[in-house]
Amino acid sequence: MAKTTKKKDYNAIQINGTTYTIAERVREESDVRMIPYSVKMYVEEVDNGEICRDPLIQRTDDQWTKKQKSKLIEAVLHNRPIGSIALAKGRAESKSYSITSLVDGLQRTTTLVDFYHDKFALDKRALPVVCRCINENGNEQKVEIDIAGKKYSQLSDAIKTFFNKYSLTTYMHEGFSDEELDDIVFCMNNGKSPNAYQKIRFALGSGVMRSLQPICDSTLWEDVNGCKAKNDSILCCIVRTLMMMTFYNYNNLGSATMTKFVDDFDDYVKASDIANLSMLVEELAEIKMNLSEEESARLDSVTIPHYIMSLNSFKRKNKTATDYKNYKNFLNKFWSSDNFELLTSSCESNGSGSSLYSAEMVEDRQYAIDDYMDEYLDECVKNNANEGEINGEENGTYESGAAGNTDNGDNGTETDIISDVFDTEIVSEYSGTCNSPSGIESEVDEDGNVLQGSEQSFRSA
Repeated sequence: MAKTTKKKDYNAIQINGTTYTIAERVREESDVRMIPYSVKMYVEEVDNGEICRDPLIQRTDDQWTKKQKSKLIEAVLHNRPIGSIALAKGRAESKSYSITSLVDGLQRTTTLVDFYHDKFALDKRALPVVCRCINENGNEQKVEIDIAGKKYSQLSDAIKTFFNKYSLTTYMHEGFSDEELDDIVFCMNNGKSPNAYQKIRFALGSGVMRSLQPICDSTLWEDVNGCKAKNDSILCCIVRTLMMMTFYNYNNLGSATMTKFVDDFDDYVKASDIANLSMLVEELAEIKMNLSEEESARLDSVTIPHYIMSLNSFKRKNKTATDYKNYKNFLNKFWSSDNFELLTSSCESNGSGSSLYSAEMVEDRQYAIDDYMDEYLDECVKNNANEGEINGEENGTYESGAAGNTDNGDNGTETDIISDVFDTEIVSEYSGTCNSPSGIESEVDEDGNVLQGSEQSFRSA
């Protein structure tokens, strides 16, 4: 007789030598329950702020075309399913989900709210709604009610009622931590093909986005080529800038490298880095307001990180509180220089868009600006020194001691002047990923990557 093998019981577990069988799941603190909503009730709660539709890691609410919006409303008016909507309310200590927040269904919610408020009309090819009509004698007849090309206010009262009373399938997530809710948002949206930049928003999470979103909302990005909130290219411009500011070790600044960077964001970026970047962005925004349209067009998604880096360097070298405003004078000079041509040439892709963000191209762009800045500041120092000589002679106070500060002899070099004027220690200036023209090279690993912390920088004394 063949020997039978006892089938393993995967429901059995050993606890302190005793065998237990898994019976059921225990109800957790967190819970998901269905909440009945009519369209009208739902829209009113969104309008009143009882439902927040802009969680920090959601995509913007302008992703859909007019045709997509019309199709959704048509589905509602024809009483067809439009999918479920997910809401969430975090725990008492929640920072990102302290009120009821929309975690899935932003485009549908925006479409329902906008149609209710007459912000768009239905497609001119929208099919009519077939209704059963009764006359005063009780006779019935099917009638096609036209909805094509109409806004909400132009619909008949009966069709408005169908829209208002349509039942939404809505689920409320309660008792989850902010991190768990961030994961829920990502999982729900991951199947809907967010672009690579939008995935970076998900990966950063709501905690980091509370700090970065105000930077994304700056007026600096208005009318900037390649920077749009809709596809999160503004956010990725900010992430690239932080990678440069924190000397992150990169081969390129493409989306795959950015994703690796944000996975360990807290290891590289401090709160002070974000605060400094926020200030620089607002200062550059103020400078941009005073530029001509032609000059403003020189600020785009590729060059802005470099201008932010150079503004940061410019401020460190100029210690007065308003010196960032003088940066506009520097820009005007730079844009008339041969170095600007170098910058422009390094903004042209070599056969693919990814080449724009190679380490080599990034270094070339930053070097073009930083190299000219050294020339510009040296000239400023010389002009200041010459003014001091003239003023001293006119006032009869030009003494040997004062002369020593402007003499290029042993006791008064040009470096002394720069240190006195800018209150700084002069070190090789090619920070970030820029190559130093001095012949001193940054340390690189076996793959040719610049090692973190090996770059030379400009330091305050």
